[in-house]
Amino acid sequence: MTFDIVINPAGASGNSLKLWKKLRHIFDSVECRLHYSSPERPVSEICRRLTAKGRHSNLVIIGGDGTLNEALNGIDCFEETTLGFIPCGTGNDMCRDMDLPKSKKKLAERILQGKVRREADIGELTFYGKETVKRRFNISSDVGFGASTCAYADRSRIKPLLNRIGLGRLIYLIGALGVCFTSKPADVLLSVDGRKTRCPRCLCIIVMNHCYEGGGFKFCPHADFTDGKLDIVYGDGLSKLEFLRMLPNAYKGTHIKLRGITELRGNVITICSKQPLWIHTDGEVLGKAKRAEMRLLPQKLRLLV
Repeated sequence: MTFDIVINPAGASGNSLKLWKKLRHIFDSVECRLHYSSPERPVSEICRRLTAKGRHSNLVIIGGDGTLNEALNGIDCFEETTLGFIPCGTGNDMCRDMDLPKSKKKLAERILQGKVRREADIGELTFYGKETVKRRFNISSDVGFGASTCAYADRSRIKPLLNRIGLGRLIYLIGALGVCFTSKPADVLLSVDGRKTRCPRCLCIIVMNHCYEGGGFKFCPHADFTDGKLDIVYGDGLSKLEFLRMLPNAYKGTHIKLRGITELRGNVITICSKQPLWIHTDGEVLGKAKRAEMRLLPQKLRLLV
């Protein structure tokens, strides 16, 4: 088998490249091609070229959740593509509920066996902003609080410093507290597979494929990335004090028992708001919009992990 190793040298504050140098000797036993991304040649473009229809490809991504999202959005033919990944970001939320080996060496050896171990669902966001944009997601797509927190983290000047000292997740907690005190509830109409619910004082709607996001928040504790469903949790009518109380509970997934928190499941989710709200996929902020739709794609992501 031939493996295509895709690395963003700047990813995870340079840790992607450092990890590859430590693992390189393991890949000496197989035929592999190394691909470095750059601003002119992003991960998505590399993966698009490698997975063109009619060509089988074994991709190995070394990086964080953002790099994995770029890879997902670049894959052209899912039926002929297998994907292995070695996480080294600050969040690593995609791998938290997958029971992967903690040893990066063992994970690499497992990938090189070339076996498709599971097939993961793929989410897709349609973002109705100034332009209509479609973007796939592995982990989640949020409207409101979660996306606002990601937008805060992206603008933060201290995020690179925290990443370098291994405290990158702290910026999301800082951002969450700041957004909690400054955000205002929105009047939102939520539709799940055609069933409509009005949320007049909505702080957040989180649509998830995996359990975790934001560096360990277990917002949808029952999410299963192989079950053909998206999980939804939303907060409506919460005071700021109640919302603050919810956050530490979300690390354990017990927040869904609290007043004002509702959990749903479905295949097609539509969110309409009277005011523009921040929206993200896998931590990548697209901007603000009054309408968004999340759904599952018919394709599956064939994983070597």
